[in-house]
Amino acid sequence: MLKIIFPSVLIIALLTTGCISSSQQTPAATPTLFSITSEWTIRMTHSGGIMGLMRSVEVSSNGNYTVVDEQTNNRATGQIAEDDLAKLGKVISSANFNTPEMPDGSVCADCFIYDIEIHSSGNIFRVQLNDINLPASGMEDLVISLRALIDSALK
Repeated sequence: MLKIIFPSVLIIALLTTGCISSSQQTPAATPTLFSITSEWTIRMTHSGGIMGLMRSVEVSSNGNYTVVDEQTNNRATGQIAEDDLAKLGKVISSANFNTPEMPDGSVCADCFIYDIEIHSSGNIFRVQLNDINLPASGMEDLVISLRALIDSALK
């Protein structure tokens, strides 16, 4: 009897441990975009599509950036020009995030996925968007700006 009860209890314990929400495991991320201060860091992972793309960019408010293309093992680092950094800062601070909903019956097979994370003043904002819900999210200009940085850095 003990041989049946102990493994059952162990399995149930392991399954319920896996159900802990991510907010209990990592620093809390705000569900809404907060006011961005003068110091910030933004990271976007651009993945998916038919090609199985996997690229990321990280930019700090001081202008330093790192771009990585996992498929080609290319990595680029650099400094964004002051004018371009000011434009990016305005795009970040003017982003007005709206929680987008997927239209009924829509499937996003072969869509690009955009995982965005913004850190500023101890706050963290995280969101995952795709090609279908991006236009209604209020984050499209930001994604376009970061994709342009990725493309130019990897040329």
